[in-house]
Parts: sequence; structure tokens; C-alpha cells
Amino acid sequence: MKPLMILLLAVFSSLAVYASEKQDYKCYINSTDGDKIVFYRWQVSEYKLKAASLPGRINVSKDNKKYYIRDVHECVLINETFSMGQAQKLDRITVY
Repeated sequence: MKPLMILLLAVFSSLAVYASEKQDYKCYINSTDGDKIVFYRWQVSEYKLKAASLPGRINVSKDNKKYYIRDVHECVLINETFSMGQAQKLDRITVY
């Protein structure tokens, strides 16, 4: 009985770690300041919700200029490649 309880405890604790795990994402967006790649760190379980909530959000650029996110074209993990050609071009020249 003890081995079964230990096994169940290990499984449930690993699920809790996965649910709270965070990943770095990059998103190709259209904003009032043009097309951009922006970076976020989200919990894996909330990725789709967070990406869907970006349009309408106000961000601040490096030169302290505010801009609105109009549309999110694509979000991927930080080490993945965008599927859109324009996003790939912009990603090559974007500093991480």
C-alpha cells in the first residue's frame, strides 16, 4: 500500500509542477506603431488565454512611447520559428 501512495504522490506533485511551469514566448503582432515582435513569460496552462487577451492592450516601447496591440498574428515558444515569412524576417533582426 505504501508504494502505491508514494507513486500517486509523485504523479500528483509532477502534475502540479507542470501546471505552474512558465515558458518564454514571442508574439508577432500588429500595433499602432507597426508590426513588432514582443516577448512574454506565461504559465503553460494559460498560454492560449494570455495570447488571446493581447489585442487592445497598451504596451510601452523602449523609447517610452505607448502603443496599442491591434492584432496578434502568431505566438510561439521563444526558441521556435514563426510560420509567417514577414515574422521570420523581423525575428532575424530582433534582439532578444
